[in-house]
Amino acid sequence: MEIESSAGSSFNVWSMPSRGLAWCDCGKGHKLTESIVYRAFGEAGYEPSRPLTHEQLVDLIAQVWHYSEVCRFFHLAVEQAATRIHGKVDAYYPLDHSIDIVGLFSKTWQGCPDAACQAEG
Repeated sequence: MEIESSAGSSFNVWSMPSRGLAWCDCGKGHKLTESIVYRAFGEAGYEPSRPLTHEQLVDLIAQVWHYSEVCRFFHLAVEQAATRIHGKVDAYYPLDHSIDIVGLFSKTWQGCPDAACQAEG
């Protein structure tokens, strides 16, 4: 299933099925929701009235996933989600795009294919 960017589509990230790794590893099948992402947004100290920089977006996604470090594959997956939601990788993202980028990343993240990264995880 190919996902179009938000610039030409009104697809809802939050209604699509997850095709990636489970966001929560407790074994109970918890799904990432918009409210969880909004809460993480606030806990990270970001203000809803200010757009996120690309680096802040990467940091937010890493925080949501409880990653202390991320690799190039993580950055590539963030860039892909940003392109699909926002139309391009940008310096800044409005709140609604930021939240949806976190959602799309989380529903499609397959993890790092590099064995060295998997061993660190």
